[in-house]
Amino acid sequence: MAGRHWSYRAQVEPQPDYVPLNGSLILFDVDGTLLDAGDMIARTMVEAFLAAGAHPPDTEDVRSIIGLSLPEMVDHLTRGLASDMCDKILSGYRFRYFDLIEQEETPEVFAGADAALRRFREAGCVLGLTTGKARRSTELMLSANNWARHFSTVQCADENPSKPDPTMVHRAMAAVGRSRSETLVIGDSRYDMRMAKAAGVRAVGVGWGYNQGVELLAEGAVFVARDFEHLAELLIPEPVL
Repeated sequence: MAGRHWSYRAQVEPQPDYVPLNGSLILFDVDGTLLDAGDMIARTMVEAFLAAGAHPPDTEDVRSIIGLSLPEMVDHLTRGLASDMCDKILSGYRFRYFDLIEQEETPEVFAGADAALRRFREAGCVLGLTTGKARRSTELMLSANNWARHFSTVQCADENPSKPDPTMVHRAMAAVGRSRSETLVIGDSRYDMRMAKAAGVRAVGVGWGYNQGVELLAEGAVFVARDFEHLAELLIPEPVL
């Protein structure tokens, strides 16, 4: 169901031990964090396998590795298959996915995402994207949701190494002139947490995506937000009266 908030499974909810992020750079993941794209990605991957004549993966296996760039996802799911079969699956996925989004079958936005982005902007935060999506699909997503105005830097999979490599974070910081201490990664996957750690920046997990909160904490998340309102409450300072 789009907009669902999966239960937060950690027994202890750590709180941030640093000052609020007014003026700092907040880097959002997209699929599983801003967009509920899991069903579309998994369905498209299964169709690409079937069209190539290969046994399809389980949809939960696909969802569990969302966050990797597409070639890395396909490589993970096709271990043991011939290289030409892997190429057919990769090409078939791209064809089907772009066909879907260009016909405006776009994933739904998680509940509260739009309001939270506006709230962060109004608080003076600099926003960016670090996504496993290609530039083409990212720009279509930004246009469909009228979000381009929110993001000062957009780092995509086809222009950077796949997560958890830290290059996307490094390039985002350079683009807007922020240091490691002024930067935060927000994401739903272990790959987001590992990317942040590799870049030397802090990370916050979200509890509504495709990896469990306890796993994100184990990977180094400072805390795991229950929903977007919770996320904004913890990161945006209260006004001084």
